[in-house]
Amino acid sequence: MVAKGLNFPSLQLVGVILADTALHLPDFRAAERTFSMITQVAGRAGRYFPDGKVLVQSYSPDMPPIALAVSGKTEAFYSQELEQRKILGFPPFSRLLRLIFRSSKQDAAEQASDSAFEILNSCREEGCSILGPCECPISMVAGNYRYQILLRGTKISPLQKMAARLVKGYTAPAHVYIEVDVDPVSLL
Repeated sequence: MVAKGLNFPSLQLVGVILADTALHLPDFRAAERTFSMITQVAGRAGRYFPDGKVLVQSYSPDMPPIALAVSGKTEAFYSQELEQRKILGFPPFSRLLRLIFRSSKQDAAEQASDSAFEILNSCREEGCSILGPCECPISMVAGNYRYQILLRGTKISPLQKMAARLVKGYTAPAHVYIEVDVDPVSLL
């Protein structure tokens, strides 16, 4: 509740339980989210009382997002996170386009993603990479199985061209839905 921005004027002590949980999710923004959450919660405890306390419980207290957030080293986290993303080729050093194939039938979603991969691979633009197809980290939502393909490149226009060719060159089965997410906020 505190992390969501609610204001409690008498708040002097805040606890963050299992602060490292998000770090184990397969999303390139996991460290950023963890650091942000700890920093935001810490700000709530000291808003009205300069001696406010924050307790952070973690199985991985030495991991940089947690250690740097607890130490209040925002610039150090920012520099380290940017360097990591540059090495791995994730935003802001690249653009992403995420295609999700969902269906109430697992084999249909999987086959649709495989077929889409073939089309995308045949029209791959220079400087673009295709990650997947694979099951989404949260593989089932609302009774639908989900598979994904990530298109990655330094510019968005080649990724959009590839996606447009897919849309023109492929008709998904009636029970398969394709979602397109440009520069996704989450990969879960």
